[in-house]
Amino acid sequence: MSEKSALFTEGENLHSETENETWKEGTVAEDLDDEYLTEEEKLHPWKQTKTFYWSVFVASVAVLFYGIDISAISGAQIGYKPHFHISSRTYLVGVLVSCIYFGTFVGVFVALFTNTYYGRRFSICVAAILSTGGCLWEALAPSWQVFIPGRLVVGISYGIIGETAPVFLAEMAPTSIRGGIVSLYQQVITIGIFIGYLVNVIFVWVDYKVTGWRIMIGAPMVPSFIEVFLIWTAPESPRWLIKKGRLEEAKRNLMKIRRFPETAEKDFIRIKKAIEEDEILQRGKNLMLELIRIPYLRRAMLVGIMEMLFQQMSGMNVFMNYIDTVFKENIHMTSQDSVAVSLFPGFVNMVSTPIVFFTIDRYGRRTLQLITFPVMFLMLLMVLFSFYGDRKVNLAFFIIGVIFFIVAYSPGAGPVPWTFCAEVFPTYVRAAGTLVTTFFVNAFNFALSFSWPSMDAAWGPQGSFGFYAGFNFLGIVMQFLFLPETKGYTLEQMKVVFEEGLFTIAWYHIRSGWRSLRKLLGLPVSSTPLVSPYDKAVALARAREEELRRHSGEVPKNGS
Repeated sequence: MSEKSALFTEGENLHSETENETWKEGTVAEDLDDEYLTEEEKLHPWKQTKTFYWSVFVASVAVLFYGIDISAISGAQIGYKPHFHISSRTYLVGVLVSCIYFGTFVGVFVALFTNTYYGRRFSICVAAILSTGGCLWEALAPSWQVFIPGRLVVGISYGIIGETAPVFLAEMAPTSIRGGIVSLYQQVITIGIFIGYLVNVIFVWVDYKVTGWRIMIGAPMVPSFIEVFLIWTAPESPRWLIKKGRLEEAKRNLMKIRRFPETAEKDFIRIKKAIEEDEILQRGKNLMLELIRIPYLRRAMLVGIMEMLFQQMSGMNVFMNYIDTVFKENIHMTSQDSVAVSLFPGFVNMVSTPIVFFTIDRYGRRTLQLITFPVMFLMLLMVLFSFYGDRKVNLAFFIIGVIFFIVAYSPGAGPVPWTFCAEVFPTYVRAAGTLVTTFFVNAFNFALSFSWPSMDAAWGPQGSFGFYAGFNFLGIVMQFLFLPETKGYTLEQMKVVFEEGLFTIAWYHIRSGWRSLRKLLGLPVSSTPLVSPYDKAVALARAREEELRRHSGEVPKNGS
């Protein structure tokens, strides 16, 4: 037996021998303790093993084809609308863009099955195969009737990826950089979007009404075909392996993705204990009903749905899915010029997203949302008013508004909801929780993608962008009131964030905001400190007390 394996065996035995004694002595439950880190890991959290970063890279390639398709469909519309003779049929234009999300609904349920029984790598491989076949189908479609089934197949692959990739990244990453690693999901999508725009710019000059649009829409199959083989070079999620009883393989994988044996050992013990507790909690329960029945789970689910709502209804996907059409039809550019200009917003989206890596774990999820949403609101107002005036003014203000909207969206509304929903549910209902939030994000995305052509035709660009500006303003208010801060909590601790009701959280935010405003205006402020209902120290102390009561045979105060 190797020295590293011996460390694991010793740790497991020690854990088993002392577990009962720990409860007798009244020591706090392990799953509420902060993640163990060496001093070196605290000082250099981003210094991880090569295998860990290779796994992150492999998972990222799986997401790449999703981003390419988002921009590819935007450019391809300029070719396939006249080719399929549907330019004046706005509802059908919306269907061809949005029908992908019907496939996504199916893909989410496929992912739930494959992730449970076959693992994260298998799920990603299936998604890559479906994406390859679906993109080829779309590219060869002779009519819009044939085009739609190919788009549905691609949608199934995206549903699987959307359900698998963030979870895979969260399970592989240590808590100290989990927010940044899960946010990589959004960063890779933006890279894919830029690549898609780049492909559009190149092939819009290649007889785009016959051949060019087919190459654009088929481009996502390149990374997905590579991913079919690449995914098997990454280790499987240790959490999934432990759940399946493949303990030795889980230990080996943890040793590969953690810098120090003691950190890997600690993670193994904690994950194994958490899974054992999850299995007890899951026994005989309908997990979907559990999300509604248990108050703190219901609150987490509602806020997760809220985050996905404002991510989609911010209007970002109007720019991503229809930017070429907006340039052509609303700003009266030529087809080639509209595709060329769309490359710039795609580039801005790509280079702005890395801001999240340096801010999300330092300043928090809530802070990012409350800083970026007001900027997005103001920029959409600028876009709205850009349509009054001559063409040069129109173009200048439209471009400025779009660019700074994207600069704000990229580190905020884009990655934060995915990070929030990947981490906020306790492990025993995480699959069910992310299934619900992924379902809703696709539903909102479908609503936006389907409605835009008809909305633009009926209301004009002023009314349409005004509608999304209103949603951004609503997002500012709702997130200020109800969005708690989740940075710094381990996945096992996350259950304490929503122990207090949403209106208690909102009242605290109102009082805290009012104090901040008074300070800003130089007015007197009470010296009595406000205690946050999700303050980590207070919440964990309360949770520890409840744990001790539970194990001593008393009924916890909250009845849960």
